[in-house]
Amino acid sequence: MNGWDGSDGRRRWLAAALACLALFGSGCGGPKRLPPVVASSVAVPGFKPSVPALLGIGLAEGRGNLVLTAGGPSLLTAPDERPPLLKRIPAGSRLTAERRGPVVFWRSGADSGAVASLRLAPQDPQDLVAFEDRQYRGDFLVLPTPGGGGLTLVNNVDLEAYLAGVVPWEIGRHGEDATAALEAQAVAARTYTVSHLRERADHGFDLFADVMDQVYKGAGDEDPLCNRAIRRTRGLVLEAEGELVEAYYSACCGGTTSRIDQVWPRPARTYLVDHPDAARPGAEPFCSRYKYFTWTYTWSRSRLTAVLQGTLPEYYRAYSAGARGRWAGPVFSPQGGDADPLRPGELLDLEVLARTPSGRVADLAVTTTAGTYHVRGDRVRWVLSRPGSDGGILRSALFDLQVDRDEHGISKVTARGHGYGHGIGMCQAGALVMARRGYDFAAILDHYYPGTALVRLQTGSGP
Repeated sequence: MNGWDGSDGRRRWLAAALACLALFGSGCGGPKRLPPVVASSVAVPGFKPSVPALLGIGLAEGRGNLVLTAGGPSLLTAPDERPPLLKRIPAGSRLTAERRGPVVFWRSGADSGAVASLRLAPQDPQDLVAFEDRQYRGDFLVLPTPGGGGLTLVNNVDLEAYLAGVVPWEIGRHGEDATAALEAQAVAARTYTVSHLRERADHGFDLFADVMDQVYKGAGDEDPLCNRAIRRTRGLVLEAEGELVEAYYSACCGGTTSRIDQVWPRPARTYLVDHPDAARPGAEPFCSRYKYFTWTYTWSRSRLTAVLQGTLPEYYRAYSAGARGRWAGPVFSPQGGDADPLRPGELLDLEVLARTPSGRVADLAVTTTAGTYHVRGDRVRWVLSRPGSDGGILRSALFDLQVDRDEHGISKVTARGHGYGHGIGMCQAGALVMARRGYDFAAILDHYYPGTALVRLQTGSGP
């Protein structure tokens, strides 16, 4: 946002980099974490999460080459090198990088080199760096993709500045009447961020910049009202039973939220439960006017067979073994001894065998000429991807099936459902309505994460 003054952590790092420049060759090596940012423990009543001064957000993986732009005078460093690489590059400079064997080969103007990893950092924290027509606060780290080919690009950014690139893309842009919902979204996104920091460590960063974690699009399209919501809730997170909350959220719960352990292979949480999205039992759901509160999709037999040829093998690979397999149970029963679960064959039947207490599909039996697949929980959305050109996943698992038949078997299949997303935690459509009816952000969070409490992290500066 306008007027962002950077983080103390970034200033300390830049001061150290400038000191290295003065003592070039003296052995100043810089941080070694992937992403190489300094972590600091912060005290929060009841628990002690470790929050880095800068987050590492994965913008790209496995890229053959990268083109980056410095928005202002910047430092190009490779802190793992001896002596360390430290170069000043002018505003507007383009930096190209490509993978050559185990190293990153870079070029900027007449300069070039090969290093283990490379950092591009503005000298003034208010300047931005750019990648693929998007601008970002903080700095860029380029490293060989861990365990794979190509390059990984990481944006190292302050927690609160990161949220400014998340909140408007997750809940949208709204007017003053939605302020409480934007504040609730800021708290939920902040809590999600801090509680998931270590889950992507093998990728070399903290969080993905897409729906794998939270959609993050940098600093170019920040929203003033969302930034104000972030400032007003600065440092606030949710905790329950002495731990950070897993603050999941989705676009529209379809009238009822869902228990996490019945949707995904994750442990049950006391605050992620199924309950009506309404002010009182029997009342109209808060989210009932959302555009995807109800929806209908229809597949012809040939179209659905073609979809299943790709999605059933993918499901089998992901859920037939390991922790997911233990949660899902048996996922394939062959028609014959030589049936191959990776070759589904023709569709013969579809049947919902079980539902969760919230009404979502818990076990979908898909019978083909190869055998019967049992698709569990939220994965039905991936297996029954939508018909049409976009081929996206089904809107939700809260649906009924109608199977029409003719003399040749199934002729078409229709799904009629409610909601958009997994339905766990906060319903964004419902939160917006609650805000417009006068609920404050704390009441919204209490409705969607019952039994949780607001606490404050002691973090550095941000937007």
